[in-house]
Amino acid sequence: MEMIIKEIEAISSDVYTIVGKAEDCKADIDRGINVSHTPKGEDSISKQDKINDLFSYLDEAKFDVDTIRDDLKEIKNKLDDLLDLVQYEEVAQTIRSK
Repeated sequence: MEMIIKEIEAISSDVYTIVGKAEDCKADIDRGINVSHTPKGEDSISKQDKINDLFSYLDEAKFDVDTIRDDLKEIKNKLDDLLDLVQYEEVAQTIRSK
């Protein structure tokens, strides 16, 4: 049981880390949108430069989402392993009680 508790704590920590990554990614996306926005009447940045900047931020966001997806897949695998362990312990306890 102690091992199961430690696994749950480790998974909880992993989820907390991924939430932090997601928040950072959202901040990066917001920054990209805000940096690429030029008030009306200000022509210092061409439309093409704005488009290029937005696509650059979009590419970075895609990479970040891919990383988060991979991290979530890893957590899913850990949860599957934990479920197997819990089911094994349940069967073992049933056998021991006979």
